Amino acid sequence: MQTDNPDEEILRKLEAALDLVFNAESNMKGLFDGLVNIINNTKNNFISLEHQKKILEDQKIELEQKAKKQAKEISGLTNDQMLLLKEYESVKEELEKITRMASGEDEFRIEDMRATLSIYRVLLEEIYSSQPHFKVLFLLHGATDEMTVDQLKGASGIGGVAILRAIHELNRAELINFDEDTHVAKLIKRFFPKKIKNAEKT
Repeated sequence: MQTDNPDEEILRKLEAALDLVFNAESNMKGLFDGLVNIINNTKNNFISLEHQKKILEDQKIELEQKAKKQAKEISGLTNDQMLLLKEYESVKEELEKITRMASGEDEFRIEDMRATLSIYRVLLEEIYSSQPHFKVLFLLHGATDEMTVDQLKGASGIGGVAILRAIHELNRAELINFDEDTHVAKLIKRFFPKKIKNAEKT
């Protein structure tokens, strides 16, 4: 049997070697393209994560600011309510004293009742009427349930700063509603019914 031509054998080996090189180059190109895609995806994911991180940080700052504001408002509201509670408790204590004085008698006569009411009137007019918060609420329980700051100052005889402070604190305690634009205070919660004039009864 005759062997192949040596030149042809060499040619076949060269072709095989070229095929290997071509395949290796194709494989390397595929690997390189894959690495490029991985790098690009990683970069995009990183950018997305950075964006999400920024959003979360902004939301955290916003929530912290809201929490601080709410805590400050709650603290201020609590102080206002404590001030009002202290004044109301003082009035309540005096009324309880009057009640105990009345209930201590075996026979509580009309004259005694009149005397008790007189004491109560003096307490309201001479003592508690000087308290700005009490005076504002008392005036708004009168003929009209809304008055301007100037009207409240004139009717109460109390200085503007004290009246304005009482109005703001009563507003925060949600006992009255105060319009900053019109400077009108309106009663929200009525503790006793409005007086009916004789003309309205007939």
